[in-house]
Amino acid sequence: MEKINEIKSTEPTESTDSNNYLETVITGTVGTFDCLGIKHGSIEHISWSEPNYIDKLMELDLFKIIKTNSDNFIEVITTNLDIDKYKIDNLSVKSQIIGEEPYYLYEMQYIDLENESKYIKDENNINELATLLNINGEKIYSDVIIFKSHIPSLTDNMSLCTITKKDLGRILYDRAYTTIVLGDGDDLTEDKVAGDITQYAENFFENEKFEKIELSFLLHNINIWYSVFDYGDKICGNLINKRIDRCIWFSMKSDKYRCNLSLDEVKKIISLSKVLTDYKTPDKLTDERIDNYGRKIVNNKYKVLDWVYNESNKISNIN
Repeated sequence: MEKINEIKSTEPTESTDSNNYLETVITGTVGTFDCLGIKHGSIEHISWSEPNYIDKLMELDLFKIIKTNSDNFIEVITTNLDIDKYKIDNLSVKSQIIGEEPYYLYEMQYIDLENESKYIKDENNINELATLLNINGEKIYSDVIIFKSHIPSLTDNMSLCTITKKDLGRILYDRAYTTIVLGDGDDLTEDKVAGDITQYAENFFENEKFEKIELSFLLHNINIWYSVFDYGDKICGNLINKRIDRCIWFSMKSDKYRCNLSLDEVKKIISLSKVLTDYKTPDKLTDERIDNYGRKIVNNKYKVLDWVYNESNKISNIN
C-alpha cells in the first residue's frame, strides 16, 4: 500500500500556532503529491463586488504548483517559503487552518514576521491573497504554502494529498456563501446564504415572529431560529421541545464568522439528540493525542459527529 508524506497539523481552531519549521515536518516513504504556493502580491485591482470575483482571483499569476515527496520534502518546502531570505534568529513558521470539509483539512504555512519590522514596513511586500485566506486578521508578508490533508472520520489516520486551485476557490466560495439547513413542515433542505442571515430569516419567516436558540453540540455551535405552530412537528429532535412550523439551522465558527452546516450533519444531530443525555464532546476526542508519526491527531467537528453517531448507532440503532 502506498504511504503518503505526513505533516504535523494544528488543532482546527481560529488561533494560529507558531512552530519551529523543521519540527513541524514528518516524512515517510511515498509517492509525489502537490502543495499550492501563493506568492506575495496585490489583489486590490479586483473588486470584491464582481460576480466572478473568486474566479478572477484564481486566474492571477500568484500561484505555484509545488510537487514534493518524501525524498525532497524539506528542501522543496524550505526553498518555496524562501527561508534563506530572512535573517531571523529562531525563525518559525505559523500554521493556520483555513478550511474544513468532511474528510479534508486545509492548512496554510507562512513565515512568522509579525515582530520583524524590517520585513513588514513596506506594504508592497504584503501577500494580500494569503491575508484574505488567513481569517485571524493578521497580515502576511511572506510567500505561503497550502496543504490538503485527508482525515477520514472513523480512524486516526491523516495523510497529505494533492491540492488544486479548484479546492482553494471552493474554500473561498464556501466562506462567502455558507450552507444552512431549512425546515418547513417536516421537510429539511439545504440552502446557501451570503452575508448577514437576519434579512434572509425575515424573508423566510415572512416577517412573522420567530424565536432563537444557540447551543453547543459535539464541537458544533448550533443556532436554530424557529417559528412555533400548535399543529407543527417536532422536527428538531429533543433540542427544542416545541411544535415548529419553520426553522433555520446554521453554525458559527466564531463571533464574526458563520461556517457551513450540512443537511447530513443536521440529520445526525437530530437523531443523536434523542439518545444522548449530554451533548458535550467526549474527553477522548478533545484530549491531545499523538499518532505513531508524532503528529497531533485532528478531531474536527465532522470527525467528532461521525464518531459519536457511529458509536451510538451500534448501541441503540438510532436510525
